[in-house]
Amino acid sequence: MALGGGLLVASMLAPDVLRTWVDTRPEGPVRSVMRAWATPVASLSESLRLDAPLRGLERLSERLGGDGGALSTAAPAVAEEMGTAGEGGAEPGSTTTLAPRVANWAAPVRILGVGDSLMLDLQYGLERVLEPRSDVVVEGRGALGFGFTVPFWDWEADVVTDYEHLVAEVRPDVVVVMIGANEFEGYAVDGEDLIPGTDRWREVLSFRAHDAVSRWRADGAHVYWWTTPAMRDPRYVTDELNAVWSATAERWGSGVTTIDSMEVLGDADGAYRETVADEAGGQVPLRKEHGVHFHEVGADMLAEQLEARLVADGWLAAP
Repeated sequence: MALGGGLLVASMLAPDVLRTWVDTRPEGPVRSVMRAWATPVASLSESLRLDAPLRGLERLSERLGGDGGALSTAAPAVAEEMGTAGEGGAEPGSTTTLAPRVANWAAPVRILGVGDSLMLDLQYGLERVLEPRSDVVVEGRGALGFGFTVPFWDWEADVVTDYEHLVAEVRPDVVVVMIGANEFEGYAVDGEDLIPGTDRWREVLSFRAHDAVSRWRADGAHVYWWTTPAMRDPRYVTDELNAVWSATAERWGSGVTTIDSMEVLGDADGAYRETVADEAGGQVPLRKEHGVHFHEVGADMLAEQLEARLVADGWLAAP
């Protein structure tokens, strides 16, 4: 009885160690039984954050220059390069780009979608494509009219606070980002007009993008950031905007991955297109009438692009 209780406590406090121990057992009925025990217990531990003390000790060991010693496990490490533009966020560092584990029904990968109205379109595609899987949970929080340079939200009081609450609530493994539709309006921020394409516009966007990443990654999530898709109207200088997103991703190294939205939304040359061929060989609308947002087919194509990337990066098993 005492041995069983001790095993339960150890399993709850160190789920990765339990998984690793089970994986090293010889094939057979004992390993099957232990795996059936380990998966739900580890999932419960992580959801209740009972493994937090061990994680803290591991991080302390790393800061002191050690390799974790007896605290380390054979499980792959999640990318932990973290950074901040303000207090309360994470700090830049370097780590691996591997997912910590392949998700399953008992421990699904938690995906948080953030951004503007582009994400509103996209998050429904994520739900259609990914939620039929038992190993994925999607929480979409796109915001109509939002933007890093839109002054209707106070950056510190509204945006930063909301991101911190979202991460604490969802505890995402992965944060996916699609934003940019409202960054070309020339709004006044702190009394200064931000003209798209100017140095000051890029400066404000860069600061806020980096600050946002520090909040999204505060719990260790990996960020997948879609480029802002090209628009029909050339006044949307998306190349300039994507240069800011790319520089932000480079600053974070392995903690942020950029995904080229025009690989699926664009034509053979990666340029804007209105329609896409359907299975019958006809053409169906890809972008909505104003040439900014996308129809369901476009959202689903982007969601399938993400699914393929998550499989390639080790988060998900191939469907």
